[in-house]
Amino acid sequence: MVDLNDPRLWIVNVVAALLAVVNTVSWGFCIREVRDPQLSVDFLLKLIFNRWFIIAMISAFVVALLSYIILNKLGVLAGRFFLTLQLVAITLTATFVLGERPSITTWIGIILIIVGVGLVGYGK
Repeated sequence: MVDLNDPRLWIVNVVAALLAVVNTVSWGFCIREVRDPQLSVDFLLKLIFNRWFIIAMISAFVVALLSYIILNKLGVLAGRFFLTLQLVAITLTATFVLGERPSITTWIGIILIIVGVGLVGYGK
């Protein structure tokens, strides 16, 4: 097993978190442009050919590949804790870029994630 002090894992996780941010912003802009979902061919074509949707799909795929690398190196348990740092990046992006307002429980969850990753990292 590799421990969390390996800088390569941190680089992969930071890149994955940045791509998760790109994914979040892309989805936000896609939803604003495409609007309400409908079960119609017109809606599906509008969605599939939307540039933000395409960016969201590509970034999600690359994040999945990078997540696989992390899970492979750390194992599923420690790797999943490590990957939850992406949730922190997503929440901050949704707050500061997309203008969403997280609840107090969301902020408490972010603190718990950070503490949990630290504890899991020191426990390895």
